[in-house]
Amino acid sequence: MNRRCCLPVMLLSLATFSRYGVGDDGFEVRWANGPVTIDGHLNDPAWETAQVIDRFTLPWLQEDERPSRTATRARLLWDRSYLYFAADLEDHDLYADITEHDGPTWDNDVFEMFFRPARDKAGYFELQVNPLNTHFDAFFRDHNPEEAAAHIAEHLFRFESAVALNGTLDDRDDADDGWTVEGRIPWSDFLPAGGRPNPDEEWTFALCRYDYSREWDDPELSTCAPLRLKDVADFHSIDDYAPLKFIGPANSPDAAPFGISEFTPVTTSRVFGSPDPPLPYRAVRVAEEFSPTWPVFITTEPGSRRLIFIDEIRPQSHSRIGRTAGFPETGEIESLLETPDVAYGLEFHPNFAENGYMYVGSKGLDAEGGPKRCRITRYTISREAPYALDPESAVVIIDWVSDGHDGTAITFGHDGMMYVTTGDGTSDSDTNVVGQTLDHLLAKVLRIDVDHPDAGRNYSVPTDNPWVNEPGIVPEAWAYGLRNPWRMTTDPANGRIWLAQNGQDLFEQVYVVNKGDNYGWSVYEGSQPFYLSRQLGPHPHVLPTFEHPHSEARSLTGGIVYHGSRLPDLRGAYIYSDYSTGKIWGGLLDDAGSVVWHRELADTPFAITAINLDPDGELLISDHQGDGKGAIYTLEPNIVEHDGPEFPTTLSASGMFTSVTEHIPAEGAITYSVNSPLWSDGTYKERFLALPQFDENGSPKPLITFHPRNSWSFSNGTVLVKSFAMEMVENDPASRRWIETRFLHRNQNEWVGYSYRWNDEQTDAALVAGEGVDTTFDVHTAEGIEARPWRYPSRTECMVCHSRAANYLLGLSTPQLNGECNYNDTTDNQLRVFEHLGLEWVPPRDRTGRRPRATRR
Repeated sequence: MNRRCCLPVMLLSLATFSRYGVGDDGFEVRWANGPVTIDGHLNDPAWETAQVIDRFTLPWLQEDERPSRTATRARLLWDRSYLYFAADLEDHDLYADITEHDGPTWDNDVFEMFFRPARDKAGYFELQVNPLNTHFDAFFRDHNPEEAAAHIAEHLFRFESAVALNGTLDDRDDADDGWTVEGRIPWSDFLPAGGRPNPDEEWTFALCRYDYSREWDDPELSTCAPLRLKDVADFHSIDDYAPLKFIGPANSPDAAPFGISEFTPVTTSRVFGSPDPPLPYRAVRVAEEFSPTWPVFITTEPGSRRLIFIDEIRPQSHSRIGRTAGFPETGEIESLLETPDVAYGLEFHPNFAENGYMYVGSKGLDAEGGPKRCRITRYTISREAPYALDPESAVVIIDWVSDGHDGTAITFGHDGMMYVTTGDGTSDSDTNVVGQTLDHLLAKVLRIDVDHPDAGRNYSVPTDNPWVNEPGIVPEAWAYGLRNPWRMTTDPANGRIWLAQNGQDLFEQVYVVNKGDNYGWSVYEGSQPFYLSRQLGPHPHVLPTFEHPHSEARSLTGGIVYHGSRLPDLRGAYIYSDYSTGKIWGGLLDDAGSVVWHRELADTPFAITAINLDPDGELLISDHQGDGKGAIYTLEPNIVEHDGPEFPTTLSASGMFTSVTEHIPAEGAITYSVNSPLWSDGTYKERFLALPQFDENGSPKPLITFHPRNSWSFSNGTVLVKSFAMEMVENDPASRRWIETRFLHRNQNEWVGYSYRWNDEQTDAALVAGEGVDTTFDVHTAEGIEARPWRYPSRTECMVCHSRAANYLLGLSTPQLNGECNYNDTTDNQLRVFEHLGLEWVPPRDRTGRRPRATRR
């Protein structure tokens, strides 16, 4: 069957082409002033300003570089996300049969593109499309054409294209007119050699084609580049590629006026340092060569200097248990076990030196196809070199059904018994109302004997458990009323068992676990009422040992009791942390269980999943950062010498405003708006950002790290400002009064949030204390005066939303900023403005993944 596609819109006339002829300085890639739809028809207005590349020759045949028999008209454009290409190829005998990606497309009619980003950067790229829209793509690390075939890197390309045919493919008896190809190449495809160029940057390139015809014995190879290697048709003669200059948006034809004409740094900022005194400790990395994938847990294998850790494997959501060769030099990582379960933690038997028992808490599918189950599984590690773990040694000690809030933390008490946590088995407000019922294993601390199992199961119930002989109560229960415990530990000095629990709406809790305790969930959330209409269990409500409101913490990670030597002030203290905020606390009890001290020790940017001990008894802190960037840290004393200016306690002292009373930003500040603003009780908001005069490396123009989808990154010294105004008369914009201004400040590679409260006179705003404050405003409504509550957030609350998971910034992202903003009298697209100011760049690292490469011809 004939396949024929008539092109609805043909290319511009040759008279139009000549207006953009090639100059003596080479070729240009101009800015795409408008969208480009990848459909193969080349009819977008953006192409009208592109330079036409139409001189294709065979430079290796003779001195006069014979022109190709068939015409090629190609064009290139670029923007912040893509390099666009288009070509109209005259072809009287359309031929293509290669459909395999990275197959020998050069055995077909094919359009080829070669790009060498810069002579001082490694590598060059080859991209091909044939009339079947089959791709070939390669990155060559070696500049030596003769050795290029041996140096194709394993690099995943994501370029896309569309083809339209004006003729019949593979019919050698008809006459065809040709084909067109249109495509776009994301800048991530070029990351191995530097990524997206800057305006006015120059690359070299060659556009080429193979043209097969029944009228010729051999295919004709033509190119736009002055390849000088005579008598050899070699497109890899990279030293002869033509120059290609990237023209920025300001210099592109038909460029509209910009909202901001040029970048001006804010030189008046006095936002430096912090208003809060330094914390006593800071986190420092240890074992720097150790980079697990998504570290969940880490500890020391008893009797050795080896670390054993749990890695989350994404996106499959299963786990690997690995082991280092030592510490702090971790050596080659050994994989002990990969399990389809999601593993949360592990513990060793007190007699591990003899029996080699390691217990893993995990959750996975039921073997018989039922609901997911949590389980404690015992594995045996050989006590002789090479100390291998035997996967066939797996024995499930105890398990239970759970649909969330799983528990599975394990510790051995000084009594030799195993203690195990379970959660309420749901992902919300104790939906199944199990927290205060005792006829099941959920929402409890269990106490079992794994050394003297009963017949038919792998544990027994100690006879001194609190409710062994009481009807309607599971005998394994030791304490109950838990929601979502995360980590449990035993103090090696006095045997106290500590447990951290994730709260729900308002509070996080830490408990010292005692026999028969009832922690109150879900009638209570820690010390506070939660569902008072639910029935409390038959035992009194026990209050937390420590408790944190959600203005301080959001997801506690339990830790250990420290008895090391490097931090003498912390000896005997329980050290724990928060996954969401990265904060680390410590608390010390006396022999009677009374609190001696409890304080914040350190503030980190980490998502902390576990705190444990290294082989020397010092702290190990696990940061759950993914894609091989995970790491482990410890604490050291934080010696800070403050010799800079005082942190501004008022807006007028901040240098962020030319006029505070008129709310006019400082000179050089960049106003911005977002496409999807968060709801803030109906308040009116204005936003701007202040970039420093120099970045941390002394560059006169700070850089913004551009991400196509995620939030951007900024230089140290950047301040983001957002002000809130409330209508004092509902639905009357003229009644707006400023009530709050928030800063997000990047200092020493960390973002910190601050809030300022406006005075009644609207002349200034004062810095709010670190813990935040609540107030109300009287608003006139149709029904009368309404007291509207308003929360000035704590420092921690700011960073709970502006978390690392969001790259700290919510509004400064490509999807949020890809819209218009009013800059005084000019309206402009915000991404276009940032690009024009030269403040965006693509990070020079490969974020694209890798795959095996096909063999090159």
